[in-house]
Amino acid sequence: MAELNDILKRYTDPATGSVHGATFVAVDSKGNDLYRASFGSSKVDRSEPLTPDTLTWIASQSKLVTSVAGMQLVEKGLITLDDDVRDVVPALKDIKVLLGFEGEDGPAEDLEILKVLRSGGNVHPEKIKPKGAPIYEDVKGKITLRLLMSHSSGFAYDISHPKLLKWSAQRGRTDNMLSGSMEGSTHPLIFQPGTSWAYSPGLDWVGQVIEILTKQDLDTYMQENIWKPLHATHMTFHPTKHFSPNPTPQLHETAVRSGSSLASQPGKSPWPLEARDAIGGAGLYGTANDYIKLLSALLQGGSPLLKKSSVDELFRPQLGEASNAAFRAWILMAGGHRLFRQTGDDATKDEMMPIGHSLVGQVNLEDVVGRRKKGSVGWGGLPNLGWVIDRESGVAATVFTQIIPPGDPICREMLVELEGALYRLKDGKKE
Repeated sequence: MAELNDILKRYTDPATGSVHGATFVAVDSKGNDLYRASFGSSKVDRSEPLTPDTLTWIASQSKLVTSVAGMQLVEKGLITLDDDVRDVVPALKDIKVLLGFEGEDGPAEDLEILKVLRSGGNVHPEKIKPKGAPIYEDVKGKITLRLLMSHSSGFAYDISHPKLLKWSAQRGRTDNMLSGSMEGSTHPLIFQPGTSWAYSPGLDWVGQVIEILTKQDLDTYMQENIWKPLHATHMTFHPTKHFSPNPTPQLHETAVRSGSSLASQPGKSPWPLEARDAIGGAGLYGTANDYIKLLSALLQGGSPLLKKSSVDELFRPQLGEASNAAFRAWILMAGGHRLFRQTGDDATKDEMMPIGHSLVGQVNLEDVVGRRKKGSVGWGGLPNLGWVIDRESGVAATVFTQIIPPGDPICREMLVELEGALYRLKDGKKE
C-alpha cells in the first residue's frame, strides 16, 4: 500500500501539494478492503485532519443512489423504466421543449454564451435577456425513468445551457440547479426525449417519482431502503436535521483552485448545507466509509438492495447512436476523456476510447490498460469526487475531495495515479 500512501501524501503535502485533503477507499468483490485512508486536512488552513468519516457534500455522486432507489421501485412493480413519468408527477404534465426565441438571428449568441461558460465566466442576465417570446414545441413521446437516469430525457442543467439561461433571464427566474429546491430543476426541455444527450437534473425528477409513489420524502425513503440495510448512518440530504440533537459532524471544507495552488481561504460551497428539498441528483452529504458500502453491494451483485438482474440493467449502455454521439461530444468538451487515455497516448490529442452511458454513469466499452476493464461504470461529483465499479476485476473505489471548480486537472491526475496504483496493488495480491 506504500505506493497509494505516497501518492496521497504528495498531493496533500502542506508545503508542496495542491489538494488540502483526499480520501481514497477501495474494496474487492468479497467486500474486503484493498485500501482505506485519508491524507491532508478537512480544513483549507490544514488545521484539522481529514478522515474517511468526515462529512462531505458528494454532489453528483448522489445520482447513483437515486438510480438504485428508482430501480427498487421497478422491482416492486410500482413503475417500469419505460412508463411515462408525466402520469406520475403533476409538475411535468405540461412541460414543453424550448426551441428558441422570436426574433433571434441564429446560434451565434448561444455560441458566445458557451464560450464564456467554458472559460469559467459568468453571464449577466440583463445582457442575455431575449426580446422575443419563447418558441415551444409539444413533447413527442414519453419522458421515462430510463431517459431521466441516462440524461437523454431532454432536460439540461439550466446554468450551463444558453437557451435555458436566456429563458431564466427573461422570466426573472432566480432559482437554478444549485438552489437546493425543485424550482431549480423546473424548466423546459431543450430537445425531444430520446433524441440527444445533456447533463441534467433528470435524477432530481426520479427523486420526485420516488416521493410520489412511496408517499415518503426522498431522504426518509433512502434511510429506510438503502442506508439502513447497509448499516450506513452518515448519509443524508439534511445534515443538521439528520444529526439533531447531536452536533453536525465536521464538514470537509471547500477549497478553490487558483492557478496551480489553492486559495488561502476556504471557498463557499455551491450547495446549501440545509437545502429545502431532497435533490436526488446532487444533494447528498455523506462519508467515504458509508458510500463505499453502496459501491461494495453493487459490486457483489446488489444484495441487500437489488437483484443482480437489476444491477445488470443499471450498468449496461443505454443510449442510441445520436444520444451517444452527444454524450461523447460533452465528455470531450469537459476534458473527461483525459481520465481514460491508454498508456502512450499523445496527451495533446483529443482522442477518446469507446464509451457509453448507463443508468448510473459512464460505461467503458474497452479496457483501460493497467486500470479499469471493459464494462466498468463510474461517475463523479462537482467538487472533484469520483467512483468506479469494475465487476470484471472485482474492484470498487471512490475518492473524496472538496475542490472547485469541477474538472480540476490536478485532481484528475491524482485520480488516474490512484487508480493505476490500486490495480497494481490488486494484481500483486493475486500473484
